[in-house]
Amino acid sequence: MNTIKTMTATVLSGVRRHPGRAAAVCAALVAAGVFAGQTVASAGPAPSLAVTPAELHAKPAPLVMDFDNGLTGPRLKAHTRRYSVPVAWNVDGCDHDYGTPNVCVPWQIPAATPEAACAWLKANQFYLPLKVYGTNRQHLPENAKGYVCAGAT
Repeated sequence: MNTIKTMTATVLSGVRRHPGRAAAVCAALVAAGVFAGQTVASAGPAPSLAVTPAELHAKPAPLVMDFDNGLTGPRLKAHTRRYSVPVAWNVDGCDHDYGTPNVCVPWQIPAATPEAACAWLKANQFYLPLKVYGTNRQHLPENAKGYVCAGAT
């Protein structure tokens, strides 16, 4: 340990006394390292991959999930004909008796009176008057042509 300290002190004192010589020696060492292809950063062993080049460029194996191994119990048969699931016609929350098919008048308009319901529809940018195609279930004011909220426009 003392020899390393002594050598370091000797080198540093030489650099202090003759900085031009130290720069010339360092430049020569750096140039030799550059031409030899080694630098301080690459003095260690060359990096290598954990896999071989053949494995690196091979196609990946297909992902096969074995989720049915060891199942017990009866197997269900697939149906040969199509079945429809019964869904209520108002499942989307829209009252389809009012307006066009792409208009969704709420099943329950948040208003206390029919006039307030027309004002709510107008405030929420429904194009009034709305045509009634079924029953006027919400008892909105209706004219003789089958339109509701005609006076709110």
